[in-house]
Amino acid sequence: MNYSLSTLLKRKGYVRIPLKKVASGHYICTVVLNGISGDFIVDTGASHTCVAWDKEAYFKLNAQDTEQQAASASSTKMETRHSNENVLKIGKWTGQQLEIVLFDMTSVNSALEQLAVNAVDGILGADVFEATKAVLDYNRNGLYLKVKR
Repeated sequence: MNYSLSTLLKRKGYVRIPLKKVASGHYICTVVLNGISGDFIVDTGASHTCVAWDKEAYFKLNAQDTEQQAASASSTKMETRHSNENVLKIGKWTGQQLEIVLFDMTSVNSALEQLAVNAVDGILGADVFEATKAVLDYNRNGLYLKVKR
């Protein structure tokens, strides 16, 4: 039999999360962090899921200062704060005890604004993709996450 990717993954316990491709070329998805909905960039190159500094209270994050710094391909090291024991929901998938890294996303959102793209609240990183054995379907703008049965 010849199954589509979607059919095959759904049979294996995956759920499809629709992604929106924006003018910058990024894919955006809606997530629920600690009960609050937000828009996050899907970034397979980001090691951790991140949230903008100014969204700490909005997402009910209890962040702590840390000596650890973050680095990106576009800038030098940045100060971070960390928040543990968060609940992240993406479609039917739920992650418990998730660590969130907070950093200043002003430059990210400024770049998006120049392309008439709405600001994002955070970045969905490889920590989630690894935990869910994620599959990106660029052809159909979908993210598949494996849900524990």
